[in-house]
Amino acid sequence: MDGKTMEEVRKALLARRQHLQKDEGKDQPTEIPDNDTPQAEIIDIAQTLEQLDRDMSLAEQERRELIAIERALSKMATPSFGVCEDCGEEIPARRLIAVPEARFCANCQAMEERQNIRGRLSGIAAR
Repeated sequence: MDGKTMEEVRKALLARRQHLQKDEGKDQPTEIPDNDTPQAEIIDIAQTLEQLDRDMSLAEQERRELIAIERALSKMATPSFGVCEDCGEEIPARRLIAVPEARFCANCQAMEERQNIRGRLSGIAAR
C-alpha cells in the first residue's frame, strides 16, 4: 500500500475515533420513575426502559468500534497492517479506505459473518 493511501486510511480512522469519543457520555441515562406511579405512567416507564436498552446497545457497538479503530491504528506501525488475518492476502486499498479498521479481506469477512450467523442459529436451536 502506498504512503498516500496509508495516510488517507489513518485520517479516516482518527476522524472516526474523534467522532466516537466526542459522542461518548453525550447521552446521560434517563431516570426511571419510582414505583409509586399511577397506572397511566406504566407505558412511559416501559418506553423509558426500551430506550435505555437501545442506548446501551448503541454504546456497546460504539465501544467495539473504538477498540477496532485503536487496534488498526496500532497495527499501522507494523507490516501486518492491510494483510488479512485469516488468509494472509493483502486487503485491497479500496476496502481499507471504505472500512479502515478491516481485519479481513472481503472473502474472509463474508466467511466469518456466515460462521457467526451459524453459531447464533445453533445456539438458538439448542434452547
